Amino acid sequence: MPESAPEQVVQRMVEPILARLGFSLLQVSWHPGRRGSVLRLTVDRPGGVTIDDCGTASEAVSEVLDRHEDLLPGAYSLEVSSPGAERELLSEAEYLAALGHRVRLTLEQGDTHTVLEGRLTAVGREDLQLEIRRHRGGRLVPVLVLRHEVVAAQVVVDL
Repeated sequence: MPESAPEQVVQRMVEPILARLGFSLLQVSWHPGRRGSVLRLTVDRPGGVTIDDCGTASEAVSEVLDRHEDLLPGAYSLEVSSPGAERELLSEAEYLAALGHRVRLTLEQGDTHTVLEGRLTAVGREDLQLEIRRHRGGRLVPVLVLRHEVVAAQVVVDL
């Protein structure tokens, strides 16, 4: 993606504003269309994001984007949303936002695929730490997972 891609321009402009409001900006996507583009922002915060939170974030971001509309390629509609309940973890920000939550990791070790499910307790540069139960009623055990072995990761709703 070139340095001046709409996603990068928007991220630089709105990330500090969202941070002041207590939001983490997880994803920015720009979808060109014939009748105008769609700018989608995915935000999160500890405890989750409500519809009212999305409205607050949208208003704050709109003010800034309106002042700098010349930096974006044409007309667009703004959409602000939460990442969803059982969302895939793709970026570093998404892993950090998932700390303390239950996650499902699919690991690839050679020809073997293993699925681990547990509470994400630490996010390191090269590894992740989960607390899992080896069997029903068993105690929680810390498990260290190498990040290069993770081929899929998602938050799991804890009922």
